[in-house]
Amino acid sequence: MIRPLPEELRGLLARGEVLFSLRDVVRELLENALDAGAKRVRVELYGGGRERAFPEGNTWRAFPEGNTWRAFPEGNTWRIVVEDDGQGIPLAELPLAVEPFATSKLLDPGRITALGFRGQALYALRQAALLRIRSRPRFQVGGGLLLAQGERVEVREVAAPPGTRVEVVGWEGEGSEREVAELLRRYLLHYPWLSLAFFAEGEARLLFPGAGLKEAARLAFGRVLAERLLPVEREAGGMRLQGLLSGPQASRTRPDLLFLAINGRPVAWPEGLLKTVRRAYRELLPEGHFPVGVLNLTLPLEAFRLRLDARKEEVAVLEEAEAFVEEGLREAFQRHNLARSLPEPRPLMPLSPPTPSGLPPLRYLGQFRGSYLLAEAGDTLYVVDQHAAHERVIYEEFLRRLKEEGLKALPYPVLVELSPLEESLLPERKEVLASLFALEAFGPGRVRLLAAPSFLHPYPLLLPEIFREALRGEGKSLTELLARLACLPAVKAGHPLSRTEGQVLLDALLQCQTPWVCPHGRPTLLALKEEDLIRRFGRRSGARAGEESRPRRPEEGLPEEPWPRGG
Repeated sequence: MIRPLPEELRGLLARGEVLFSLRDVVRELLENALDAGAKRVRVELYGGGRERAFPEGNTWRAFPEGNTWRAFPEGNTWRIVVEDDGQGIPLAELPLAVEPFATSKLLDPGRITALGFRGQALYALRQAALLRIRSRPRFQVGGGLLLAQGERVEVREVAAPPGTRVEVVGWEGEGSEREVAELLRRYLLHYPWLSLAFFAEGEARLLFPGAGLKEAARLAFGRVLAERLLPVEREAGGMRLQGLLSGPQASRTRPDLLFLAINGRPVAWPEGLLKTVRRAYRELLPEGHFPVGVLNLTLPLEAFRLRLDARKEEVAVLEEAEAFVEEGLREAFQRHNLARSLPEPRPLMPLSPPTPSGLPPLRYLGQFRGSYLLAEAGDTLYVVDQHAAHERVIYEEFLRRLKEEGLKALPYPVLVELSPLEESLLPERKEVLASLFALEAFGPGRVRLLAAPSFLHPYPLLLPEIFREALRGEGKSLTELLARLACLPAVKAGHPLSRTEGQVLLDALLQCQTPWVCPHGRPTLLALKEEDLIRRFGRRSGARAGEESRPRRPEEGLPEEPWPRGG
C-alpha cells in the first residue's frame, strides 16, 4: 500500500540524505554563503561533547518567555555558526528557507549555476538540531530572526546587519575541528578572494584575508611545497583554466593532494580528465605518480554534466574540455621549462694536470634530434648521449656529497607505513638502509626517517618511496640505488638544449671520474676519428691550417664526372 511517510520519518530521511557529518553541515552552510555572493565568512564551532547546547536551561532567550524548546542531552553535540555578508533572505521568505525542496537556486536541472540546488539542507538541519537564522538583505529595513526545530517554526523581526547568520545548536554527529579546517582550506583554493575566519571554542584556528591563490596554497600545502607550484592559466572558446601545479620535484602515488573545481564547485576528478593531466606530464613524473596542486576550471554549462545526488561531486566533461586542459598544461610547462636544471658552468682544468678521466676539453658543436650532443676535440668528433651523460654527472655528485656530507637531519621526521613483508625485510637490509637514512621504529608497521643525504631533502614526498625501494632490494647495493635515483632528474632524450647548456653538460662530464659510461653501464659518448672521415669521403688528408684538403681522383672504371672546385 502506498502511503505518505510520517513526519518524523521524513525528517530522519532528510537528515541522512545530505548531512552525514560535521563537515557536511559546515559545507552546506558555507556553500549557501558563497551562493549568496558573500565576500566575508566567519565559521565558529563550540562543543563537540564538551558543553551543553544551552548552559542555562531550555529557554531560547531571543523569544518571549514561555517559548521553550527541546534541550539536547550530554554527548557528542555541536553548536555551529556560519555568518556571512551576502545578499541575505527577505523576512517574508525566511519560513520557506527551511521547508523541504524549497530553493531559489534551481530553475532548470540542465543549467545548474549555484553550489546548492536541492533545497534540503536547512530542512534536514531543523529535523536534527535547533536552527536559528538571522538575516537581512541590504535593501530591507530591519532583519528577521527564524527559530526552527522539527515541525515548529517561528519568525520575528529583529535588528540585524546585512547578510545572514545561521546557528545550529545540538548537532549530534561525527566530526572534528581538523576536518572542518581541511574543508575550509580546500574551499579557499577555489575561492582565494574570500575573507575567511574560523574559530573553535572561541580561539582563532584560521584567518585568511582573501590574499589570492598563492597564499591559499601555502595554507593547503605548506610554505615549502607552495613555493614550488607553477602557475597555470589559459582562456579560449568560453573556457578558462587557472591553478597551481607542481613540477617534477613533487608528486604523489595518489591524487589526494590534487584538487579540482568546475565553475567554483569542488568536485571529484573525472577519470578522463585525470588521465589527461597524467598524459600532459608524460615522462616528467614517474609512472603511476600524480602532481600536487589545484585546477580551477570554468566551462560553459553544456560542456559538463553534474550528477544530481546528495554529494554533488561527480561530474562528466566533454572531450573538448579535456583537450583544453591538456593544452593549457603543455603551454605552462613550456613557459617554465620543467626539465631539470643542468650543472652550473665550471672552468675546465688545463691539460696539465689533465681532467680526472684524461679526456681532452670538448667544444660543443650542436645537437642532433634533441638527444645527442656533437662536440670536437683535436682530430676527433664526439657524439654524446645527453641523458646518459647527465646521469653520470648526477650520480657522481651524489657519491661525492654522500661521502663529504654524510647524513643530515631532516627538517621534520618523515613517517613511512610498511607492509608486513617490508617490515620483515628491515633486519637483512639494515646495512644499505643505514647508508642512506637514520631511522627509528614508530609502532607496529611504521618507521620514522630522521636523517637523509642533503640532496634528498628537497623531495620529502619522495623519501618514503626511496626508503621502500632500498628496503625491497630493488637497488641491490647503495651504488645501484643511487644509479636509479640519478636517472629520475637527468635531462631526457628529446629535450632541446641551448649552446650554453650543451657546453655546461660537456664540461661537467669531463670532471667525472668515469665519464665513459652512465651508472647503468651504457656508453655516454662515441668517438669518430678524422682519419675515418677522410677514408669514407675519399680524401687524401685532413684539413690543415683552415684550408680544404685536395680531392682524390675518381677510381678507374667509374664514369668521369666534373668535380666541384675546392674539393
